[in-house]
Amino acid sequence: MGIYDREYYRGEGGGPGWFGGVSPWCNTLIIINVAAFLLMNSLGGDSPLFTDWLEASPWGIFHQGRIWQLWTATFLHDTRDIWHLVFNMLFLWFVGREMESLYGGRDFLAFYLASAGVSTLGWALLHEFGPKGGQFYHLLGASGAVMAVVTLFTLYFPRREILLFFFLRMPMWVALAIFLLLPLVRPERNVAYEAHLIGAAFAFVYKQFDLRWSRLVGGRFRRPRLRIVKPVPVENPRSRPSGTSRSGGEGLGSRPSPVTVIPEEQLDARLDEVLAKIAREGRSALTEDENRILQEASRRARSKRSDRL
Repeated sequence: MGIYDREYYRGEGGGPGWFGGVSPWCNTLIIINVAAFLLMNSLGGDSPLFTDWLEASPWGIFHQGRIWQLWTATFLHDTRDIWHLVFNMLFLWFVGREMESLYGGRDFLAFYLASAGVSTLGWALLHEFGPKGGQFYHLLGASGAVMAVVTLFTLYFPRREILLFFFLRMPMWVALAIFLLLPLVRPERNVAYEAHLIGAAFAFVYKQFDLRWSRLVGGRFRRPRLRIVKPVPVENPRSRPSGTSRSGGEGLGSRPSPVTVIPEEQLDARLDEVLAKIAREGRSALTEDENRILQEASRRARSKRSDRL
């Protein structure tokens, strides 16, 4: 992830209010979901605006070209079951804030929207070409995208403990396993478990191959940006006048070390590893080299901010 996307390097996103802090996009997604739920309640969940145009269906996506349903369905929830919305938004709030803080706003939003599109598309394909048909089934809800966020969080913090259902304490990896395996034990007809599983699989691939938007756009399609560093002058000992001696700090073994210029995309990748280690083990666990990476990233961020002023 780009170091300049992170709020604590950019100096942005620190303001008060719901849209401040380190998770403005997570907060915005929750607000959009709640607003859409209230709108559906006021207009009626069976309105053609929702059932024909905004809810996802294989028929609408593949036969009527309504591709936007891959994303609009993610912001709609069943008005007859408010808990569908409540649990999705609670989980998004609990884990989404940390993922946005870790990845930065743009990468988190891109991941959430990609998860929504992939999980909905996978569900639609299974119903379009599956043995049972189901072209006229409808899908709505953020569960596929939220499951992807929960899975990504678990991959980073598998032993972080949560209170499942607010009273049962367990590590994240156990909670995730329960959510993913529950359909095999207790299937429910009105729950799109396929979207859940596809969202979780997408999160695994996303982390495994580092599919961050900032890396794909900033690293793959552009050359790494290098900083030009002025060489440190080294005094030629042969030119030293006779009779003079080195100062106490200029022994034979104290020649200045050469300056290493790290390409920005490589620095980003190293910084991601350092920040993940801090989240797992704390700042005191960093090695000297990892501390240098953190200091260099901070220095470059400050330099870029000063260039913009």
